[in-house]
Amino acid sequence: MGLQKFSENEVLNTLTGLFRHHGYDGTSLSLIMKATGLVKASLYHRFRGGKEEMAVTVMDRVAGEFASDLLALLNEPGDPAERLRKTGERLRKFYGSGKKACLLDTLTLNRDSPAVQARAKAALEFWIDSFARFAEDSGGLPRVLAMARAQDAVSALEGGLVISRVSGNRAPFLRAIESLPERLMRPGR
Repeated sequence: MGLQKFSENEVLNTLTGLFRHHGYDGTSLSLIMKATGLVKASLYHRFRGGKEEMAVTVMDRVAGEFASDLLALLNEPGDPAERLRKTGERLRKFYGSGKKACLLDTLTLNRDSPAVQARAKAALEFWIDSFARFAEDSGGLPRVLAMARAQDAVSALEGGLVISRVSGNRAPFLRAIESLPERLMRPGR
């Protein structure tokens, strides 16, 4: 039987799912090997820094997806309400309507990895800043208010994800998405 080849994308998708579901500490090397079908040597060949490098790579990949796809519409021309609606739809799809945990939540439970913590902090700041810029530019809000509303919007989304995951009720996350226009735009826009 020949050696099985695993694409980078397949491995990263599997790692993302594991870290979302089990967190940093709960994602053991044996679990990673079982889920990916790769042996320890193959994993360390791909990720010389071990599990920490795997987590950093996953965070970087998801941050890139947020920048290039999920939040990109916020900076494009067009009707602000429609751009925000489409952004909400992309977030809903990315998080499986609230079924999938956020890596900012699950990977940051372990405080022993400065690299993972730094990536998570940068990702969170990018998300908040993207919403704040949108609120300033499209919602006409002053910077201080735009930043506060952006923080509240991300807090509602993250909290909605936690409540949805724990309770099995997707409504809190979906309501957080639906509340984005009132949070990030002036009334009547």
